[in-house]
Amino acid sequence: MPRRRRSSLRLCALAALAATGLSAVPASAHPHVFVTASVQFVSDDSDHLTAIRTAWVFDELFSSSLLFDFDANGDGTLDDDELNAVAGTVLGSAKEYDFFTVLKSAGSDNPGAALALSPPDHFSARFEQGHLAILTQMRPEKPVPLAAAELTLSIYDPSYYVSFDVGSEEQVKLTGLPVACRATLDADHPSESATAWMNQVAGLGKSQSIPADGINYAELLSTRVALDCR
Repeated sequence: MPRRRRSSLRLCALAALAATGLSAVPASAHPHVFVTASVQFVSDDSDHLTAIRTAWVFDELFSSSLLFDFDANGDGTLDDDELNAVAGTVLGSAKEYDFFTVLKSAGSDNPGAALALSPPDHFSARFEQGHLAILTQMRPEKPVPLAAAELTLSIYDPSYYVSFDVGSEEQVKLTGLPVACRATLDADHPSESATAWMNQVAGLGKSQSIPADGINYAELLSTRVALDCR
């Protein structure tokens, strides 16, 4: 089994109760876990991008499974230590996937180039209204000037086990950025080939890998947050 697939299965293990038939999604279908994501771009007085903060709100079924798995003292809630254990486990599984967070240059200078982000230097978790939420902060490894910058941020799982959705521009915040900066959402309508791919992976079992056909449909189908400071 490929190494990356084993990493995804570690996250799958957290969703064991989702395979009991209680979910509206068949147990063998991809994706298995659904996340509503929000994004915050942060700058400082130097007009450089200093941090990207994300919040992942997991679906209720997946969240409820964690209550059974991580409620070590059996009190029916997740205390701070138990929440930290949940966040550490999820982020540990996400490490090999660059924490599902990809920042790219969209400008004329080296368009499409990925800009390296450091692992989260801060993260926390909370459990509210039946949903697990994990908050992270990542920083660019090299300075990213914002003057006339064109950037795109995608949050997606290459294995398509987890589906991330930035549903509206209200879920994107700009903090301290130059006044010229604007953020918009961009999501491609699935092409025939992408639809065929989704139908194919929907029937895969947990032990089966996403087909390697040279096209990263998981990224193509993700919602991209475009940051334009021109």
